Amino acid sequence: MPIDPIDDLPHQRGGSVVEQWQFDFWSPAHDLGGWTHFTYDSASRSGWYVTALIGVHRPLVLVVDPKIQIRELSQYLEFRAEGIWAQHVCETPLEHWSVGLEAFGVSLETVEDAMGDQWGDRTGVGLDLEWERVNNPEPTDAGFRQRCSVAGEVLIDQEVIDLNVEGWRSRSWGSTLGLVDRPTGSCIPIRVGTTVLTVEPDFSGQRWRGHLSE
Repeated sequence: MPIDPIDDLPHQRGGSVVEQWQFDFWSPAHDLGGWTHFTYDSASRSGWYVTALIGVHRPLVLVVDPKIQIRELSQYLEFRAEGIWAQHVCETPLEHWSVGLEAFGVSLETVEDAMGDQWGDRTGVGLDLEWERVNNPEPTDAGFRQRCSVAGEVLIDQEVIDLNVEGWRSRSWGSTLGLVDRPTGSCIPIRVGTTVLTVEPDFSGQRWRGHLSE
């Protein structure tokens, strides 16, 4: 059954709906992978957010906010919190998304610190990226995922990285927090309040995977 383009947008439905949007990329040329995840819970009118950047020879850089109060979810999936501004704009459903971020995160000494207090060096992080359709979306148990081309800029402190690479995005929704792209190999768990986001940077396959647990 074809995926309805309206499901790419925030659901304006009654009842409790947990909505999730994810975006990832991998750049061999810059030894850099990136993963952005935004969840919104309509029942509590709150959300949480993670951007993770890492490479084989790069430290893990994290921007994490486990509880963002969002009274009304805008069509741009935009929010401001302490040290973070982010937006996720659906330019054309199932075709084109823009993701922006201006934030202060932390560079961690070890990936294991992502499950601890996440103390590290204060790091400026910026995203100005476009995800455009390469393939039609593929259905998943809780929504769909889609292979895309990714272009734009990533800022890590004073470093400006121009990207023109491949990536993926995924969309899911339901009455509870569900799994997204269950990982198959060595993973990095990231504590986000009472939730754990587990990401798998696949340095050989140039793709990220991940899942959520509580």
